[in-house]
Amino acid sequence: MKPTPEDWTDQARAVLDVSAQHLDAATLSRLNRARQHALAAATPVRPALRWTRRLAIATSLLLAVTIWWPDSGPAPTAPNGPPLSPEDAELLADGALEMTDDPEFYAWLDADADHNG
Repeated sequence: MKPTPEDWTDQARAVLDVSAQHLDAATLSRLNRARQHALAAATPVRPALRWTRRLAIATSLLLAVTIWWPDSGPAPTAPNGPPLSPEDAELLADGALEMTDDPEFYAWLDADADHNG
């Protein structure tokens, strides 16, 4: 019968535990110093690097929100014409331009434009 991986690891652990119990003081001291040296060498991430990462994440999130934020839609356009400026759209919405009700005025403008250029 083939041993399972759990059996093998349990056997290896038992052998290592027995051998670790029989180490002399000099070896234990040397192992302890090596452990302390390894722990001291494992320095934490520098604070400046942490702030850099946080700034990069915040910038990425701001860019994503800017790209996916729903806009207000296309600019209002005049019938068969270019987009209106916000001021022109406001004037038309208020009905403040009386000449919009006068088709003769537009005919005069069109005729004058033909003569002038």
